[in-house]
Amino acid sequence: MRRNWMRIVIAPLLVVTLAACSPSAEDQTGEGIKAAKEIFQDESTKPNEQVEDVNLFVPGGFSIQEDSDDTNIVLTKNSDAYVLFINPNEQQNSHLFYDLLQAEKKEDNYSLETFEQNGRFGFIAVLPSGEEQFEIIASIGGVKLTTISDEANILTNIEQMMKIVRSVKIES
Repeated sequence: MRRNWMRIVIAPLLVVTLAACSPSAEDQTGEGIKAAKEIFQDESTKPNEQVEDVNLFVPGGFSIQEDSDDTNIVLTKNSDAYVLFINPNEQQNSHLFYDLLQAEKKEDNYSLETFEQNGRFGFIAVLPSGEEQFEIIASIGGVKLTTISDEANILTNIEQMMKIVRSVKIES
């Protein structure tokens, strides 16, 4: 009898403790933005895939969908989709995607951080997209990658997405 009572008391406390230890969306976003800035400022990751005239780094676990072309590349990881938009007419210092995001800015609170270095302009945006889901946008110049992320994957997605965006090279 004593063991059953202990299980009844300890199990809910353990669940509450584990839930409280999970990083919040705000914490993950803050850490993700720091990581994205470092990735933006570092050398780009060497491309390991090619879609028509576009070379890019695709992290392990990701796959490129067959219907992708050189301006719209769809990546998947498990059941999550990541859409890479490439405007070859925009330079690395382009603010096009940033300006479009600002034009449609909603009243929702979101995180937005910009980066500039060596003639490049980039940003990370995290926007609410339903209950415990967030739209994440990573962009450098005329390259933008977007996905819908569960709260638990915000940090990982930001890091991987900035690596992908940073690696994109367009052959002339």
